[in-house]
Amino acid sequence: MNFKICKMHFSTGLHIGKGLLTDGEPVFYADTLFSALCHEALKMESLERLLQYCREGRLKLSDGMPFIQDELYLPKPLFRVETDEEGNSKVKKLFKKLKYIPVGKFEEYIQGNLDVQKEKEKYDGLGKFQMTQKVSVAREEEPEPYFVGSYHFQKDTGLYVIVAYDTEEVFEFLMELMRALEYSGIGGKRTSGYGKFQLECSDLPLELGERINIEKYSLKMLVSLALPKEDELKKACSDANFQVIKRSGFVASDTYAEHLQRKKDFYAFAGGSCFHDTFDGDIYDVSLGGRHSVYKYAIPVFVGVK
Repeated sequence: MNFKICKMHFSTGLHIGKGLLTDGEPVFYADTLFSALCHEALKMESLERLLQYCREGRLKLSDGMPFIQDELYLPKPLFRVETDEEGNSKVKKLFKKLKYIPVGKFEEYIQGNLDVQKEKEKYDGLGKFQMTQKVSVAREEEPEPYFVGSYHFQKDTGLYVIVAYDTEEVFEFLMELMRALEYSGIGGKRTSGYGKFQLECSDLPLELGERINIEKYSLKMLVSLALPKEDELKKACSDANFQVIKRSGFVASDTYAEHLQRKKDFYAFAGGSCFHDTFDGDIYDVSLGGRHSVYKYAIPVFVGVK
């Protein structure tokens, strides 16, 4: 497989919710990106092509993870790290609060030598959460105010995605969809102008390129939301450390049903989950009796840990 990183430089706020309009997360899961790509593929009448590439393992997408200038971040791996300051409660709390680790400092973190205070201060410069008041105006009704939460990135910061692909044809197809997505946006409240970005793609930096070669490592870490197929589950979970998260929400389709409908609740492993045995995952149907399928992306991208 070939690999690229695609940086997203956001020109507007990003609304990634956890069920509330007032949410504003600074990262997104791979299934969010895939859903947005599906909408663009539908417009281009190429949805089946996108599904085929992903199901055949010819195209894989990571979660949207932070970058600050030239420093890329990875999820904090889910295993215990021993530090020289094991008895220092302040340091232990800082280690616990860390969610992302710079790729260049990943080995320092694993060895328990990371300056967590310094890294926290740097990460705090990623951006800031903002609450914006809006007004809903319905015909013959009083205007009603509501609030929308969003995350606003500082200059030279944003989110990046690791893209795995087998041929240039597959990559160019993805780029066609991503360039369309630049203008339509990603996340929620896109019609209000949220989630717009400029795309920048490049080769993997050396340190990340070494970790993407997972054959060298006995322990591998997810950097994407993923779920093994039923026949992969038992082996994948053997001697693994993982976090299971619930993904739910409403179907964003005008043709699915007469009224707004919920998707099936979906449970998957989160980024940072660590496994000795890898798996292929799949794209799952989370529709609930509507007029068409609703796809949930849960195909893994792994990096080596140790």
